[in-house]
Amino acid sequence: MSYDLAVWEGDRPAGDAAAAAEFERLYHRYIEPDEVVPPTPAIAAFVQALLGRYPDRGTHGGGDSPWSAGPLLKDAAGPVIYFPIVWQRCEEVADQAAQLAEEHGLHCFDPQQNQLRTRPGVNWQFELTSARGHRFRDPDPEVVRQVLIRLSRDDYYAVLTRADGWYVQAGYGQQAAVRPGWYALERQDGAPDRHFRTETSDIAEVVRTFVGFLHGDPTLTARFAWRPYAP
Repeated sequence: MSYDLAVWEGDRPAGDAAAAAEFERLYHRYIEPDEVVPPTPAIAAFVQALLGRYPDRGTHGGGDSPWSAGPLLKDAAGPVIYFPIVWQRCEEVADQAAQLAEEHGLHCFDPQQNQLRTRPGVNWQFELTSARGHRFRDPDPEVVRQVLIRLSRDDYYAVLTRADGWYVQAGYGQQAAVRPGWYALERQDGAPDRHFRTETSDIAEVVRTFVGFLHGDPTLTARFAWRPYAP
């Protein structure tokens, strides 16, 4: 089982949706056809930098290679490379690949998460992050719901932050200092002394709170018995 990433050159995508559309276009144009298209100099340079950290399988220093196949350069075509990482190394290597892509002026996209891993071309209004390090900029309500319903002991919190610093946060179970199966809900209204907390056992209420914050629901502050909280 592998974890795939795409890296390409071109205009910086405005966000996750634009990156997903561009990836699909590049995939059908360069990756899907059974033809050899030499990589552009920018993509070739990125591959060489990546191989400097993680050598190809079957080469000197490649005994612990994270690539599911090789050589890595064969996965490049024109302005794009679409390459597989062994599942056990995916988070570590994906982070490094995204960092190198940014340094080379390229764009890194995660098709599993439909997520742009390099900076978008426009400012974001909301960013959703979780304990596992997943990041979604300007997520839609369904993405928010999917992240929240997966909260567990191993992925125990999620935070939805607005660009001005206001946020709502949900923590699950004992790691969030609540009973097993319960959720701690917190919100910070722009300043540390405007931090509030409540608890609920209803994941549907957690989802409604996050989506309400996303949509600017003015009833959010009255929905629970929020208590001042000092972390």
